[in-house]
Amino acid sequence: LKTGIIGTGKVGHIHAAALMELPESEFTAVCNVNFKGAQAFAEQYRVKAYADVDEMVASGVEAVTVCTPHPLHAEPTTKAAQAGAHVIVEKPMASSLADCDAMIRAARDAGVKLAMISQRRLYAPVLRIKKAIEDGKLGQPILGTVNMLGWRDLAYYQSNAWRGTWKGEGGGVLVNQAPHQLDILQWFMGPINQLFGC
Repeated sequence: LKTGIIGTGKVGHIHAAALMELPESEFTAVCNVNFKGAQAFAEQYRVKAYADVDEMVASGVEAVTVCTPHPLHAEPTTKAAQAGAHVIVEKPMASSLADCDAMIRAARDAGVKLAMISQRRLYAPVLRIKKAIEDGKLGQPILGTVNMLGWRDLAYYQSNAWRGTWKGEGGGVLVNQAPHQLDILQWFMGPINQLFGC
């Protein structure tokens, strides 16, 4: 597949390295609303720079990864899907349920695939536990919990204006730092039947 990246920050470089190595990927393009940023990124990876998602997909890009900040996931995802590209988006999918719904609807309407990054499922210890559950070695899990110990200092929250805000992160630590752990929990335990908060 001809692949492209939307967003040229730290995570974009991680995706670029992966897309260059994957035999299934022909990494060809990068898009950023800041065209100078896109150009610098493009020069580093020898791909073409764009400032417009539609134009990038029209160039022949078949799949994109969205590596923008959380509040900026929805617009490029829906544009890329509507233009006919498959989309994989960094976690969390978006900062609001309305944005998630719009992204899912755009992908369904266009008949393209939409996925979210869940790379911790591929960690060796996680795969070992999943296989043990599937093989019946651990019995039927009936209770699972996540205890997450972590620390983010003030510098982290001041590194981007969207960090540490309800509008930007869409739910604080639960949405910004915990999605990987919550994903692994539900992957081990099985599909979610009910969700509530207090």
